[in-house]
Amino acid sequence: MPSTVDGLWDRILAWLTQHAPATLDRIAPPAADADIAAAQEAMGANLPTDLVAWWRRANGSASGWSHQRFDLLPMFGPCRIEDAINRRKTWLEVWRDYPIERGWLTETDIAQAQAKPAGTEAGMWLPGFLSIASSGGGADLFVDLRSGPMHGCVREFDKVDTDGGLRWVNVTAMLTDIVNALERDGVLDGWRALLDGDGTLCWDLV
Repeated sequence: MPSTVDGLWDRILAWLTQHAPATLDRIAPPAADADIAAAQEAMGANLPTDLVAWWRRANGSASGWSHQRFDLLPMFGPCRIEDAINRRKTWLEVWRDYPIERGWLTETDIAQAQAKPAGTEAGMWLPGFLSIASSGGGADLFVDLRSGPMHGCVREFDKVDTDGGLRWVNVTAMLTDIVNALERDGVLDGWRALLDGDGTLCWDLV
């Protein structure tokens, strides 16, 4: 079986087409080159190739409303690029600008955390973090774009507990786990895929 982003996404679409076709309307069209360029400009760094490949297949969820969201993962729906950029801006205002104004953090604190290798817990939102999926309730999955062997790893950020440990080594690994959970009726982070009353993909805690 293909393990590239294109191959994995084809398998996800095939599963949805067969088992949950109503879900397909919740997937946004592919991202335009201008959208991807805007994300790269906002980050000031090269984006992971697998993230770009995923966005070229689907630019997140077609709707940001929780009851219409594309729940590709348990508790999380993929962000559109515009939303990802806006969420990053908001997180930075909350976890950088406001604490600096109050004297709780300094620019040096942030620079030191930003200089650490990707995957290192920071206890704050950093300029090198970019949201890729949102819970709609104060938690995001993000790619850590700091340098190091784990550049592009997927982690979780919570508005209370800040950044947690590693979730996946990259977007490809995340999509692989989703495919395996769907195709094998498996469990992903303690959740199993099922269909809601509208025949769309959702997840049930097991």
